[in-house]
Amino acid sequence: MIPDYNIDGNLPEGIYLVEEEEFINHFSSSSARRKWLGDRMRELLALIKSTGQLDRIFVWGSFVSAKESPNDVDMLLLMKETFQLERISEDSKFIFDHVAARIRFHIDIFWSKSAIGEETLRLWLDTYQMTKDFKRRGIVEVKIT
Repeated sequence: MIPDYNIDGNLPEGIYLVEEEEFINHFSSSSARRKWLGDRMRELLALIKSTGQLDRIFVWGSFVSAKESPNDVDMLLLMKETFQLERISEDSKFIFDHVAARIRFHIDIFWSKSAIGEETLRLWLDTYQMTKDFKRRGIVEVKIT
């Protein structure tokens, strides 16, 4: 369940596990910009899932805030430990090129393999829960089906 925003317009600190459809419906409906970014998210999720190598997705920043017109989506992909970039189709490789993905989707994609371990993942997520003005905020983990 997605909680209400705090006084700063962010999700309260924490990591919220949300089904893929609930995520898209909740964060992509309140403005034309959000709808457009939500459509990019759907396209991207379909491509990532087609690799068969996705373990987890985390989203933070203005897209999961109350901001009416977020600039982009910030996302961390955790791929399976066996993931090998050279083995996925050419049509999907650009997802793992930060600049190419940013241009095509307006999504800042960061990625790693699940082999990074829980401790390193916790450090990353702790960093992403900090705003530019050093306030704590929530992150959404999108449950992929």
